[in-house]
Amino acid sequence: MNAHPGALGIVARALAVSIRPTPPMPFPAWLASNIVLVDGSRKGEFWSAEDAPYLLEIAECLSQEHPCNLVTVRKAQQTGVSILALAWMLYIAEMCPDNALYAAPGIDLLQDLNSGKLQPLIDTWQEKTEKRVIDATGSTTYTKKVGQDTFIYLGNANTKKDLSGKTVRYGVKDEVSKWEFFPDGSDPETLFFGRFTAFRRQKTYKILELSTPELDSGDALGEGPGHCRIDRSFRRSDQRFWHIKCPECAFEQVQYDQNLVIDRAHPHRTTMRCVHCGHLISEMERVTCVRAGRYIPTLAGPDRHPGFHVDAFMSLMMSYEAIAEDRISSEGKGESGAKDYSNLVLALAYQMKGNAPDHVRLMERREDYQPETIPAGGLLFVGGADVQGHGIYVELVAFGQDRQSWTVAAAYLPGETDNPQAGAWILLDEFTSREFPDAHGVLRTLDALGVDSGYRTNQVLEWCRRRPNTYAVKGEPGRGRPAISQPQRKSVTKKGKRKRYGSTMSWPVGTWSLKAEFYGNLHKTGLAAGEPCDPPGYCHFHKELGEEFFQQITAEYFEQKLIRGKLFEEWKPRRVDNHWLDCRIYAMAMAEHIGLSRMSPADWARLRAVYEPAVDVDLLSSAPERIAAAAPLAPAPPAEKKPARRNVQWAAYRK
Repeated sequence: MNAHPGALGIVARALAVSIRPTPPMPFPAWLASNIVLVDGSRKGEFWSAEDAPYLLEIAECLSQEHPCNLVTVRKAQQTGVSILALAWMLYIAEMCPDNALYAAPGIDLLQDLNSGKLQPLIDTWQEKTEKRVIDATGSTTYTKKVGQDTFIYLGNANTKKDLSGKTVRYGVKDEVSKWEFFPDGSDPETLFFGRFTAFRRQKTYKILELSTPELDSGDALGEGPGHCRIDRSFRRSDQRFWHIKCPECAFEQVQYDQNLVIDRAHPHRTTMRCVHCGHLISEMERVTCVRAGRYIPTLAGPDRHPGFHVDAFMSLMMSYEAIAEDRISSEGKGESGAKDYSNLVLALAYQMKGNAPDHVRLMERREDYQPETIPAGGLLFVGGADVQGHGIYVELVAFGQDRQSWTVAAAYLPGETDNPQAGAWILLDEFTSREFPDAHGVLRTLDALGVDSGYRTNQVLEWCRRRPNTYAVKGEPGRGRPAISQPQRKSVTKKGKRKRYGSTMSWPVGTWSLKAEFYGNLHKTGLAAGEPCDPPGYCHFHKELGEEFFQQITAEYFEQKLIRGKLFEEWKPRRVDNHWLDCRIYAMAMAEHIGLSRMSPADWARLRAVYEPAVDVDLLSSAPERIAAAAPLAPAPPAEKKPARRNVQWAAYRK
């Protein structure tokens, strides 16, 4: 039999090509040719590293050949990390199919992830590439079928059922900082990790955890009770930060918030100061520098896993202008605004400034303004009163547009409080009905007064019912309650039914958030400490306030404790008397009620036009002053007249 001399070689080469295993494709290379963006400005386009260069190294760690078992990403909002996590599930389904678990806190979040991101990603991926990796007929909302016995599970991290009964090799812990302990005290992270037991000995599993951070317990190692989960894990990692080179001196550095130079009048001119040469990096320069940046690990060691910090400064979906606007906006929202800015923009855990500063330090910063006189800038004039059996404590406070506050008067009115028409009630009526001058000589009365109804409930309700602009308030503890919420009618008729007219209203006040904001403001430093200006929310006190006043406003502290695995947060007293603290909290609630957070700049301008004299405009006046003088303030729109109701039945009867 004759054979072609090269036939054996041809057959051997063809056989070698057919049986040679396909080399593993790295996750970054797979991303660019498979993932089509389903939202944002690049919707419908393939994923590109040019838009998020800081995601490439994270993706490399998620490749099937990378030896790490855990990847931590402490992130800000709108950075593209969530899409990366969902895309990783599809990469696993095609390149190394095995069971995977994607866990997120809450069934609503899972439904939004599936309908808004995951399912559209699957549909566009299979449509663009003509691949059929996910079996649509065998898939449901919470289970995506990959092979005969291979699935991608979507699980609710707040229920044991979704974290049990599964064996998986790959997993994602989305928004892990919001995972809560179960009622029996068990930890959902422990239950989640138990799904990987079959792969732990050989260390062939891989987990990605990502989240915006939450609260900082203050512990240096992040091990304190209630500490943010993603921040704790990041501190155990090698802590990689994105470094950029200064376009002027080429010095590599991390962009930090303290180096941000904000032009408050023109936020689009905001820049970043180089820590080496002082060059002000513009927004155009930032984009180029970010694209050429790199991660540099802060720590090294055999037990350190890859950990990445991704904040808004490195996101190409954000800008210096947007970050500046977010910071300016957060400054007017007190403690809650500072927490949101730290968590969502800076990607840092936030430590509540709940513990009040030393009262002696507060006394040292008292200012030389006239008591019982409303200082310049005080546009809202409110008060709070705390009723005791032996007398009534009351504080009158003025608030400005940027939430700065001034104590106008603080008094203790002695007398019996069991009769609303005698004793201390008469003194309270005389004190709060007075006219107080402001810095421009205008006489003003209180806009609103909140009186605590927790002790002498009947007396407070009756006293407030007879007087306008007075509110019977009741403090309600607990996180998440608004400053002031819907009131309840308390007066009843002889038959026991609630009165519809002439009834006394009891207004619930959320003391938790107000105390957090007040104590956060007490920590702020201003002109008295050498700062160039007083910051938004700064608290001013006049020189006639004594030591007892400052001891009372700092009489509580914030405590976090772990009980049976569940975190409890509450305000606790450090001394018996805290009456002026209560007065301030009720005054803040009154300010919120009449519009401190709700009023627009135009509303504040109308108040300023009423209480403050017009400024003479000359050549040296600022541009806003000249514009305001040239365009006088428009009057408030007249109230819409309701058409008179016609009594149809009476008209028909007359006919």
